Amino acid sequence: MESEQPRDRQPRVRIIEKKVRLSFGERLEARASEIVRGDHSIERDPVTSTIEREIALTLGHLNRARALHRNIHLNLLHQECYLDTEIMQREPTPPVYRDPRLPERDRLRDRLRDIERERRNLAAIYEEKLQALRDRLLVLLNRHAVLRP
Repeated sequence: MESEQPRDRQPRVRIIEKKVRLSFGERLEARASEIVRGDHSIERDPVTSTIEREIALTLGHLNRARALHRNIHLNLLHQECYLDTEIMQREPTPPVYRDPRLPERDRLRDRLRDIERERRNLAAIYEEKLQALRDRLLVLLNRHAVLRP
C-alpha cells in the first residue's frame, strides 16, 4: 500500500506585470531625445551636428505643440464647466407660466455644442501637426543614422 504523504504545495501564482507599450511616435521621440542628450564633447562633422540641432528643434516644436494643445483643451474645459453651471442655474422649475429663461438656456446649449465642435477640430489639427513633426523627426533620425560614424 502506498503511503499517503501530504502534499505541501504552494499555489503557483503568476504575477503578470503590465508592460507599457509605447506607440511608434513615442519610441521615435525617445530615440531622438537620446541622440540630443548624447555626448557633445566629441568632435563631430558639421553635417551631423546640424542634423542633431534640427532634431532638437523638432523635439522643441513637438513639446510646444503639446503644451499649446493642453492649454487650449483646458480653456475649453473651463468654458464648458462655466456654461454647464449657467444652464443648471437656469433649469426651470415646473412653470405655470411661460419661462423667460428658456431661450437663454437654449443659447447656452448652442454655445456648448460650438465648443465641442471646436474641440474636435482642434484635436484633428493637433494630430495632423504631430504627424508632420514626427515625419520630419523620422527623416532627421534616418539622416543621422546614415551619417553617424
